[in-house]
Amino acid sequence: MKITTQPKSAFFISLIVYLFFSFGLGQNSTEVWMIPIDTEITTATAQYVKARVQRANAEQPLALVIYLDTPGGQIIAAERIVNSILQDARVPTIAVVSNAISAGAIIAMSAEQVAMLPGSSIGAATAINAFSGENAGEKINSVWRSQFRSVAEARGRNPDVAAGMVSKRIEIPGLSTTNELITLTASQAIKYNIADIEANNINDALEQLGYGGVELVTLGPNLAERFGGFLANPLIAALLLAVGIGGILIELFAPGFGLPGIIGTLALVALAAGAYFATPATTLDVMLILIGGILLVLELLVIPGFGIAGILGLAAIAVAVIKIFPDGYQWVYVLGYTTIFGAILTIILFWLLPNSRFMKLFALNTDLGNKDNLNYKKTLNFDQLLGKEGLATSDLRPAGLATIDNHRVDVVTEGDYISNGSKIKVIDVSGTRIVVKKV
Repeated sequence: MKITTQPKSAFFISLIVYLFFSFGLGQNSTEVWMIPIDTEITTATAQYVKARVQRANAEQPLALVIYLDTPGGQIIAAERIVNSILQDARVPTIAVVSNAISAGAIIAMSAEQVAMLPGSSIGAATAINAFSGENAGEKINSVWRSQFRSVAEARGRNPDVAAGMVSKRIEIPGLSTTNELITLTASQAIKYNIADIEANNINDALEQLGYGGVELVTLGPNLAERFGGFLANPLIAALLLAVGIGGILIELFAPGFGLPGIIGTLALVALAAGAYFATPATTLDVMLILIGGILLVLELLVIPGFGIAGILGLAAIAVAVIKIFPDGYQWVYVLGYTTIFGAILTIILFWLLPNSRFMKLFALNTDLGNKDNLNYKKTLNFDQLLGKEGLATSDLRPAGLATIDNHRVDVVTEGDYISNGSKIKVIDVSGTRIVVKKV
């Protein structure tokens, strides 16, 4: 009778796989990891927390501590952090609160256990319009209030108190009236079932929650994440976008590639880097920014003037901004602030650099010749120039100067860029408007 060894082999393979995964998952079983959130909450914060939660799921520390000392921040960023903690985390989660105001409050409540430090507070979470600084309105606050209530219910906390952090209309006897938002002290958070314990410090909190004596490892944001978070701030992103597009446009309308073009290109690269490290941007979104910059540079170096490549470049950058900042009206803020910053930069250039190459774009300084020519141009019948050829005596962008039939006149192209010295032909005359094309 033939004896098979397959069952025995399968047993040993299963044993090896079990030991491998047991070792891998237990490699940090003596550590508690801490994620500090001690700045304004942005999409960069959400990316940073998500990455740490994913790492914790893979390496399995004993617990994950979320240390909160924040004034709040973006609602959508807070929602993503809550999802990471409430839905994605596969290890015990603990929130240790120094201050958890506004968006920080819902993040704290999303943890399985909440510890309040001396002098801490939690609450005051009405949604604010980031653009105007005013109350965001009942529609948005209604959604925000329901999210607070839902998270509190999911963790077995007091949903009415949680909702009262967002809405003044909710009255909690002995705690708040209908004219005030709820903000809790450490002892009040325990009393009204928003937090679980009071602790003197983080180690004391861990001791009370059964993690005494374990090694506490802090997983703060690295340099790239901090830098990316700074660059991905909507205001900074708008400034980089304004400088990037503005710098390249200056070069587009003043042929050559100098300092403005270099600064503009670097600004767009910085914007792309910030998006990559600190937002939910995909590789495609980052590539759109870079492709947009390349198209603008192509328009500058290869196709003088401002045509299809330049338009496509601006469109690519605008689409990238909309994709990188899709939440709420963030992309509107970014593009709106970009317009404002662009206008401010233009005014500054007019004021500080009135004789710069860029400012000369708005004035024609070409020598118009002698007085006889000037006097003759005033009485010249422009219709007689139709169909005649001449030379551009300045760059036409699209307006400029040309010499036609021995007369120096103001001309305009159909939108094309024509360089100084090019041969041109008059194709239309309407009053004093002379339209030319390159021949």
